Amino acid sequence: MIDKFIQRENLIFEVIQRFLDEKLDFVIIGGYAVSAHKHRFSVDADLVLQKKDAHLFEAILVKNKFEKTISKELDNTYSTVFVRFERKTELPVSFDLLLDGMGARQTGASYGFEFIRTYSSERKIIGIQKEVMALVPCKELLIALKLHAGRLTDLRDIVALCKNIDIKLVKELAIRGDYEIVKQHVHELLKAIQKQGFIDSFKGVFIEKEYDIDWDTVQNLKLILD
Repeated sequence: MIDKFIQRENLIFEVIQRFLDEKLDFVIIGGYAVSAHKHRFSVDADLVLQKKDAHLFEAILVKNKFEKTISKELDNTYSTVFVRFERKTELPVSFDLLLDGMGARQTGASYGFEFIRTYSSERKIIGIQKEVMALVPCKELLIALKLHAGRLTDLRDIVALCKNIDIKLVKELAIRGDYEIVKQHVHELLKAIQKQGFIDSFKGVFIEKEYDIDWDTVQNLKLILD
């Protein structure tokens, strides 16, 4: 089964490289952005890009046997559009394109493409067999985005990212939408890390021999509650 995961990851890396070869403008978010800091497997690739460039990405995806399966407008400040392309294999592979920005339905917060790009830099994303250099958000913005989402997978990612970060910047980037829900997600995170099941699930997602979690920094996220 691990070989299937590697094949899926390789395909995603190959398509991302094709976007890069065409000099397309985009920022990788989600699991593959986290992988720029700490490798983990991810089912899909999430990209934020400008709506005017969407047809260029779609052409490459269609050429690589991906089919558009979802397209919908999102109700947020930037009136962003979500488009999913999937390739049906034994382990399905998908690309989620977020046009002009992204939002969090849990809190009503939204972030525009240019804002995300401002807080992004080119980093090496290293997989099991392949790697790419692409724009990904800084750790602080990734943590802020995931604090708004607040799912279990987001909480695990936050723990992985909490090393050498600026807590004040995390708070600055997270203050938008319903911030009380963000605070609730912080409380949920601080409770979750006390449970062995959370640690075990973390180890199952992040493929490393050693788990160098900075527990002090994770605990310091409580500072954004003030």
